[in-house]
Amino acid sequence: MRRTGDDFVSLYPDVFQSSGLIRCKLQMMRTAPQPNGWRIGPALAGGLTLRFYASFRACESLVHLQERVQQTLPEYETWGIHVMASQMPDGSITIGDSHEYGNAIDIFNREVIDRLILDYLASFSKFPNPSITERWHGVYAKHPTQPHCVFEPAPTIRIVTGVGGAGMTLSMGLAETLCN
Repeated sequence: MRRTGDDFVSLYPDVFQSSGLIRCKLQMMRTAPQPNGWRIGPALAGGLTLRFYASFRACESLVHLQERVQQTLPEYETWGIHVMASQMPDGSITIGDSHEYGNAIDIFNREVIDRLILDYLASFSKFPNPSITERWHGVYAKHPTQPHCVFEPAPTIRIVTGVGGAGMTLSMGLAETLCN
């Protein structure tokens, strides 16, 4: 039986209760396809994004960026917002995202989060057709200090979770490493 990576209740709740894993909810949007074959080229990421990826922790100036965001854009800090946009083959643009942490995740999206994302996106990009046609949220498991978590609660059971928002990127390599 397979479950999503943030299901801490159905299977082995005792394992998850002591794991340190937390849930993270993110909100995303998608525009309509852009007209006349218009393309943005590579994916776009605003400066807020630097706060969310471990590879940027080596940058000495990161602490100054974090302080500046806390002082000048506190609502972006509150909702864990960073802004990225990438274009799909049909011409639509996927936009995101936010990070709400905790084990009591609200099922409803917050309009204020979408507005903040779109306002920041407008500060560094402009699309011919910015109309939003889809909105959604996702929830994933994340560990505050570990890149992923592996548990073996029974002889034939292995649980691998907690890769956070990098699951689609890392899952195949992680599976190959753990299964060999």
